[in-house]
Amino acid sequence: MRKTNKLAGALLLMLAATNAAAVFAAVNFPTGTHLIKGTLKDWENKVLTSSAAVTIQAVSTNGAVIASTIVADPTADGYNFLLQIPLSSTATDSTAAVGDTLNCVLVQSSGLFLAVDPLVVGDANALSTVSLAFVNMRSYTSADGATTASVPQEYIDTIAVWMEVCEIEGEYDPFADYDGDGASNYAEYRAGTNPFLASDKLEIRGYDASRNSLHAITFEYVGGHVYGVSTSLSLANPKWAAQKVKKSEDDPGYEQVMPSADENAVGETTTIYVVPAEGATSQFFRLEAK
Repeated sequence: MRKTNKLAGALLLMLAATNAAAVFAAVNFPTGTHLIKGTLKDWENKVLTSSAAVTIQAVSTNGAVIASTIVADPTADGYNFLLQIPLSSTATDSTAAVGDTLNCVLVQSSGLFLAVDPLVVGDANALSTVSLAFVNMRSYTSADGATTASVPQEYIDTIAVWMEVCEIEGEYDPFADYDGDGASNYAEYRAGTNPFLASDKLEIRGYDASRNSLHAITFEYVGGHVYGVSTSLSLANPKWAAQKVKKSEDDPGYEQVMPSADENAVGETTTIYVVPAEGATSQFFRLEAK
C-alpha cells in the first residue's frame, strides 16, 4: 500500500509538471528576440576592444541572467557588443517581455559593475542601440535645464588637477568653455581633445566637393573615438540630420566612422565622404564626436 501511494504521488507530480509545462507553453511561448547593439566605452570616452575582457549581462530585477555577450573589437560604426534578448509574452527566468527594464551588469576579472543606464527591451525581431560607460558617471544639467551631460568621475578628477594648474576656480562645468575655442568642455570630452588648449578641438580642416559627387571632409581625430557628420540645408533655422558616411570613395556601403585602428593615435588626419542631399542648392556640415 505504501508503495502504491508513492507511485501515485510520483504520477501526480509528473502530471502537475506536465500541466505546468502546457500552461507555460500557452502563455510564455517565445515570440522571437530583441537585439540590443551597443557601444561600451571607458572613462576617456574611448570604445573598448576585446582586450578589455569585459562580459556584458542583461539581468532581470530578480537577478536572473537573460542574455550575455563578450565585448568584441568595434565595428566601423563603433559598436562593440550585441545582446540577443529572448522574448516571451510574460517574463520568466530565461526570457523577458517587451517593455521590461533589465539591469546591465559588466563583468571583469576585477569584479561586477552595474551600468548607470538600464536596458529597455523592445519589440521582437527589432533592433535598439545603446551607449554605455564602464565607469562611475556623474550627471549634469545646464542652468536653463535644456541640456544634460554625463561625465565619468575619473575624468572629472583628472580635469580638477588641471583646473588647479590653470588657476580655474570652482567645480568642473561641462557646459563652460575653459579655453575659449567655441567648443564646450563636454564637447571636448566627447572628442577626446584638450579643454585647456584652444588649438586642440574637433573641427573640419579641409573640404572638397569634386570627389565623384561626394563631399570630402578632412579632420584630425583622436584614436578610439567615433565620429559622424550632420547636415542642414540652412543656418537661419538649422535642422541637423545625421548622415551616413564612407571612409573611402570606393566603399560600397555607408556607415558612421571610427577612422583609427590605433586607439592611441592623436592628431592624425583622415577624410570621410558624405553624399550630398538630393536637390540641395546649398548644404552645411557639422562634424560630431559620437
